[in-house]
Amino acid sequence: MREGGWPDDWAERKAGADCPICAAIVDTRSRDLVTGAALPATVVRLDSRSRLPGFCVVAWNGQHVAEAFALSKEQSASYWADVNRVARAIDRVFKPVKINLMTLGNWLPHLHTHVVPRYVDDPAPGNPLTWDEMFFDEPLPDATLREHAERLATALYADGR
Repeated sequence: MREGGWPDDWAERKAGADCPICAAIVDTRSRDLVTGAALPATVVRLDSRSRLPGFCVVAWNGQHVAEAFALSKEQSASYWADVNRVARAIDRVFKPVKINLMTLGNWLPHLHTHVVPRYVDDPAPGNPLTWDEMFFDEPLPDATLREHAERLATALYADGR
């Protein structure tokens, strides 16, 4: 990586070379996949290290694209419907005071959106969170992750939209 700049292999990453998100979509055995949550246009992953209960990453499950505007109108509608469905499920299950949507891709340029629940007692109430404030160093206990994943999956499929 260049000092203070884009990675040297940025063009290759953006084109999908060795994309870890594409690989993760194929390898659905990951411990942080929301149980059964393969929505029409996306896969949903519950972050195993987040200090914000319900923090999920929603990733496009079609061909590799780096930008939302690269999708067709129909694909885009389906992608954002899935993101909203996940946000509704997180809202129902975890009752945050706010949900932030972050579609970045500055390091992993595969279309994905971080669905970030915010809480009254989170590390920066009412203010932006730094990346480090969002995560623990170690994953949450397996039992906690399983319970969160099951509750989210139930809410996702109850929604059905």
